Amino acid sequence: MWSYRDYQRSRVQQKEGENEMSRLKSIHWGYWIPLVFLATFCALFVRSFLIVPLEIDGNSMEPTLYSKQKVLVQDFGRIRRFDVIIIKMPDGKTYVKRVIGMPGDELSYLNDKLYINGQHISENFLKKVIKQNPNQTYTSDFSLKELTGMEHVPQGEYFVLGDNRRISKDSRTFGTVKANWVTGKAVIVYWPLTDLKWIGKNN
Repeated sequence: MWSYRDYQRSRVQQKEGENEMSRLKSIHWGYWIPLVFLATFCALFVRSFLIVPLEIDGNSMEPTLYSKQKVLVQDFGRIRRFDVIIIKMPDGKTYVKRVIGMPGDELSYLNDKLYINGQHISENFLKKVIKQNPNQTYTSDFSLKELTGMEHVPQGEYFVLGDNRRISKDSRTFGTVKANWVTGKAVIVYWPLTDLKWIGKNN
């Protein structure tokens, strides 16, 4: 027969069960909330400071990069010759170009060959396209002095060219670019997936 004591015992057990459920819920949320917060923070950190996506607009970097491809841009690290960099000009326009001349360089092109400080430097990223059109000039002859009146690339600046030399608007048009105009360098083509590749000095 159900007694008042049994009723009290049942209420105590029910209360203990409710407390246990509350404790488990607290543990559950106590585990997931910091994890979600950490994941969100990491995503924002990467998005803001390390790697950012960019869609290519135009064909001045063909055959390395094609319009509508998406790349990941690294906005830290040292800029080196032949890096593909993103430039935010003072007028607000954004360009994607390849670093050819470093600060202090004397630079010229002769017979489709790059000369830095009087020495021939191979542009491996252009070998394939030049080989496909051996009777055509890909990069017209010029020297830095002829274009700008300067013997050397100024300190804190870069001389940049598009890989599609015949149509690219680059340092031959707007001059050298200041280091603080560079917002990062393209490191990976990630979209479309069929074009997935690392962007290096040879491609």
